[in-house]
Amino acid sequence: MRKNKIIYSLSTRGLYSELFNLCLAMVYARQKNLHIELNTYLWNSRFKSGWIDYFESTIESSNNSFSAQDKVYTNEKPWIGKVYYKPKEFFTFYYRSFLNQIYKIVHPRHLLTKDIFKEMRSSDFIYNALGDNAFNLMESSFKQIYILNPKTKNLIKQRIRELEIPDDYIGVHIRRGDKITSKEMNYIHNQKYVKAIVDHKMLSNNIYIATDDTGVINSLKTELESLGFIVYYNLQNDSKGFDEAVFNQTAKQHRYKETINVLLDMEILTHSKFFIGTYTSNLSRVVPFYLGIDHCISLDNEWNIINSINGL
Repeated sequence: MRKNKIIYSLSTRGLYSELFNLCLAMVYARQKNLHIELNTYLWNSRFKSGWIDYFESTIESSNNSFSAQDKVYTNEKPWIGKVYYKPKEFFTFYYRSFLNQIYKIVHPRHLLTKDIFKEMRSSDFIYNALGDNAFNLMESSFKQIYILNPKTKNLIKQRIRELEIPDDYIGVHIRRGDKITSKEMNYIHNQKYVKAIVDHKMLSNNIYIATDDTGVINSLKTELESLGFIVYYNLQNDSKGFDEAVFNQTAKQHRYKETINVLLDMEILTHSKFFIGTYTSNLSRVVPFYLGIDHCISLDNEWNIINSINGL
């Protein structure tokens, strides 16, 4: 039976990891001539409605518990010992699998996230189906859906005005937290960021620092100001390093606040004169969609869609 729709679930990873993979799923759906619908039932950033908590209704979405899936990047079943050690995790896995099977019986022409996740991220699909056009296809998909709703846009505009950032500035993104501890990316020393900023000082002496660990700001701020730079940053950010597991256990109100903080950082970074980041971070990978590759540098990997999806 020919399939006609993908139900793609946002789940429990970092915000821009979820959005980056969603865009890849959209590209995959177009290539396969399939309709795509979003499911935000298990999305860790869902506050009330899901997608429209933050964005315009740019993609059809629902909160259907029967088609919702998480941990789609692994087919590993919970070890039987988890019945004792982590009973909730063990039974949730099989409960969700049961709901998914019912959904597939009722909707035999629909594909769920796990049905496409491995193939859409495969080298074969990336190289053969997308080829040299991968960046443009991902950029187009991202801009198609990433449109802030009026409430989010007004909140972010108000907070940006309060920061009094001038029109010309260099945007810097410094990723710490579980990306480092899980060894998904190498630790980039602060001095490497300082050197990159100094190397581009002819562009601006105003610097906006976005980070998931505010501990890096004070040391960078002191050093950069001694070199004649003016440093700006999100004053409401109090994160000490993003940890996905911890984030997912916090209250919805806290997760909403943190999501707004990240959306604010992205809004500022995508309007910078030049961007310095690391392309092992999904947030950094998105900025070139708005500034162009030539106005961005990465202090680790080059922008490459295979590298972009390996870190989930």
